[in-house]
Amino acid sequence: MKVPGVPFVQGRNAYDDRDGQKFGIAIHATDNTATAEAEASYATRRTDGVSSHFYVDADSIVQSLDTDSRAGHAGSTNGNENGISVEITGRSTSSRQWWLDNVAWDRLAEVLAVVCRYYDIAPRRATVAEMQANPQVRAFYGHNDMRLAWGGTTHTDPGANFPWDQLLTKVEQAIDQNEDDMTPAQFLAILQDPAVARLMRALPWQYVGGGIPTGLSTLNVLNQIYEGVQNLQSGTISAEVVSGVLATLTPEAIAAAIPAELAEQVADELARRLAA
Repeated sequence: MKVPGVPFVQGRNAYDDRDGQKFGIAIHATDNTATAEAEASYATRRTDGVSSHFYVDADSIVQSLDTDSRAGHAGSTNGNENGISVEITGRSTSSRQWWLDNVAWDRLAEVLAVVCRYYDIAPRRATVAEMQANPQVRAFYGHNDMRLAWGGTTHTDPGANFPWDQLLTKVEQAIDQNEDDMTPAQFLAILQDPAVARLMRALPWQYVGGGIPTGLSTLNVLNQIYEGVQNLQSGTISAEVVSGVLATLTPEAIAAAIPAELAEQVADELARRLAA
């Protein structure tokens, strides 16, 4: 997945993921104070096999690899295969206050909220024991956690003073907020992601009623809903038709026919048309 709205600069060291799945978000420190843009630029030409999915600094975030790709970031097969790498510019020896003052926390949280929802990753830090017992634990972990659980590296970042509480609280808040704030454009962008489309085509529509026949894929139904709202907005459906619908349907029938997440948008559009 390429996260909508995030600058993307293709990194050089992108590898095939064996199962195309991700289970954790791996937090790293770059051990320098370069910008995210400079790190992403360096990633286009580095020859040591190292890479990351995202680079973050004090005011920006850049995506370097599609999250479906495997990055070379952990030193271990488990970490590289299962983890989404996030490199935050800073040093492992930095103080807690330095981290709090020098990371684009809100923007990072917005992006990771999208990633967490996409891969069903919980905004919590896994213990080393959990990681050893289950390399596919759906949680966050640091480079040092991966070292202790799976070996393959001597790195101990992001360091003892990294504010995990700040990161996880921000991500959790962003997940809660974004549940209700996704725009139609963002929704469509996610549906157009090939990996999401494959899943939605394979998932049958399971809800009965509302005028939507069963037997369709979830992607088909969602596209029909989106197209219907777009028709309202573009004027394809006339005010006369809207008036006729309102005259023949009870409020209960209208509520049953319109998905709850679109009801307010459709109601506003109907009111605007009838007032015109």
